[in-house]
Amino acid sequence: MLHLAEIKRIASEVGFDACGVARADALTDSEYPLREWLSRGWHGDLRYMERNVEKRMDPRLLLPGARSVICCVSAYPPPSEAENAKPENQGRIAAYARGREYHTVVKQMLFQLRQRLGVQAKACCDTVPVSDKRWAARAGLGWIGRHTLLVTPLWGSWVNLGELLTVEPCDHYDQPLPSPCSACNLCVDACPNRALAPLAHPHSFALDVRRCTAYYTTHNPSPLPPHIDPHGYTLGCDICQSACPYNQQHR
Repeated sequence: MLHLAEIKRIASEVGFDACGVARADALTDSEYPLREWLSRGWHGDLRYMERNVEKRMDPRLLLPGARSVICCVSAYPPPSEAENAKPENQGRIAAYARGREYHTVVKQMLFQLRQRLGVQAKACCDTVPVSDKRWAARAGLGWIGRHTLLVTPLWGSWVNLGELLTVEPCDHYDQPLPSPCSACNLCVDACPNRALAPLAHPHSFALDVRRCTAYYTTHNPSPLPPHIDPHGYTLGCDICQSACPYNQQHR
């Protein structure tokens, strides 16, 4: 059996900024309204999101017998004042894309964590059908903001995420944090293209990628549609994140 305190200690030693552990029970539709998002067509041309829907909801279908999801956070620097001050015609780059190649770095730390824990586990970082941010929220590392990203109390949403799925149980599991976002609409109002909109579930918002600058500058090779205002971003976009009060404290 795994021990929560030991997992967190080793995760810190290999370089993660925070770690939490959740039971590997299936996510509910209220935790992850994936099916409603897909039914509305808000995933645009991201056809891969239509595949493996059940696996995205239930890690036990991805790793038979999974008991625990070890979730890890790696914080990255927020946009600098110099970057924010750039004229729009110079091209802006989202903060996550200006530093290290996080997929490689996070995976290497996950491999180290797995080795030191001495368990069989599947390492996940964007390349398998696992919702990183939804599991991190269940593991008590933060909550899902209205911009649909994980917001952590210490680093806001300036974080990269990774997980280990394992068949090992844990002696204790972390509990989700309450969301303080229900009375705040700053990220929604900040988006120049109105890409964030409410879903049927109370207080739940989703991203319509067809209106999102980052979708067109990272995933879709087509030219920007005339209705999209990129505000100078040529790779990704930080506008909704920058509006969040939990991100303001790090700028």
